[in-house]
Amino acid sequence: MSTRHISPKLPSVVSSSHPLWGWWTNRRALLFLMAWLALYAALSLYVAIPYFNERSASQDIIWRNVMFLHGFLIGLVGVLALMTVEIFECCSSHVKTWIVGGALIATVLASAGGLFDHNPSNAFALWTQIAGFFALDEMLIVLIWGFWIDYHLNRPPSRTLPFWVAWLGSFSMLLAALMGHLAGWLLEFPRLPWGWPQDYAHWAGMNLSTWTGYLVTSHSHEMVVAVIGTLVAALVWQWGYGALKPATRTLARVGLVMMAFGIVAMTIIYVAGGFTTLQPPTLFTFGPGGVNGIAGDDLVTGIFVMLGGLITLSALLFQHAQDGSRRLLHWAQIWAYSVTIVTVVVAGYAIELNEQYFGAGNPKAPGAQADSIFTFWHQDFAFFMIPAIILVLVIAERYLPRSQDRNFLGRGLIVGTTLAFLGGLLYVFVDPHLYGIGFYVAALGFLVIAYMVARTWWRLLTQPVQSANAVGKPVATDAPTRGVNG
Repeated sequence: MSTRHISPKLPSVVSSSHPLWGWWTNRRALLFLMAWLALYAALSLYVAIPYFNERSASQDIIWRNVMFLHGFLIGLVGVLALMTVEIFECCSSHVKTWIVGGALIATVLASAGGLFDHNPSNAFALWTQIAGFFALDEMLIVLIWGFWIDYHLNRPPSRTLPFWVAWLGSFSMLLAALMGHLAGWLLEFPRLPWGWPQDYAHWAGMNLSTWTGYLVTSHSHEMVVAVIGTLVAALVWQWGYGALKPATRTLARVGLVMMAFGIVAMTIIYVAGGFTTLQPPTLFTFGPGGVNGIAGDDLVTGIFVMLGGLITLSALLFQHAQDGSRRLLHWAQIWAYSVTIVTVVVAGYAIELNEQYFGAGNPKAPGAQADSIFTFWHQDFAFFMIPAIILVLVIAERYLPRSQDRNFLGRGLIVGTTLAFLGGLLYVFVDPHLYGIGFYVAALGFLVIAYMVARTWWRLLTQPVQSANAVGKPVATDAPTRGVNG
């Protein structure tokens, strides 16, 4: 990476207050968003439980469930954006202000609309969510711009691989969001404006319904992996990438390069898949008619992005162990991330390689019910709940002053995540019936997680404020720099 000789006087990077909001700091915004999203997630018990509503992985999308879950995911992205600018110590107070505003507006509008957006004919609820989606765009654009400002000012984090992975992840999230907007437009206004959607679909060799399906698939797959990639990059920097020793630093670089390649590759795959008939091939096929095999995009995201992230985090955790550090929150974060990989990659590949049994959406297959449960379990648990748990741990690491509270939270979330994970495995691979053993094990895990999140929120609300600049580690770059002020 090339560098520039720029030495401006930089503003403070520790302050988390916003001139347009006065007392409204990142910490207060995070507390509000945590409470709002926790209550919203609790409502999902009455709205979108997949075990009740989805009996086949191939059935039509339930509009109400999808739009409701968008309210949670957009809030999750808002919290991620807030933590990302804090962790990388973005030097622009204006960027922080606009991201705080975007996160609050996007979360409130998208979730409030999601409560009532039961079908496309409910125009008020739909357009309330659309306004929240536009606020999400604003937030991601400002986040990307904030990264550019720091790079242009030659700030030390901007010369490291975690910074670039987070930047690439932000770009990928924005592109995924734009594809989602277009898919929503085609669902609501398929002939507007001037009939160009049908003209384009015909030119590209598709009908309008097929094009919409391609956009929805690319949008959803790209967004969740881009969120995970950005989150892992932020974790790597917060854990002390700049202070890594040579051996562990090399291993971490290997993982980060894998992630960067994976994010770029999957972005190209999904954008091409969203706008053309070029779809990811199924690899390693076997069985009758090649029914078993792993989707090409799943290989890219699973091996390069997710496994690359695990390699990088393992390098940092190894150094902490060598130094004699007992960082329970880090163990909880990497355990939660490992659970995501086992759920999505290991269990997902196992199902794809046994589609003759699971059915690939065929409701008459022997394992159709288990396939349906996995389809929604790996989405709701691995892609929604686990990133939220990791973000709670990140917030606690930066803002909880008492080590006793941090250790209790780490242990509790390890237990809760493990129980929820085991319950899901039992649901899918042992007893896919609603009130089987998997239901009770998973429910116990969710109760533990809910208690730990509520307790952490209360501690953050009532205990003294800890400095937001919790990194406190030497900064090293992945390229020689000149003229760095800071």
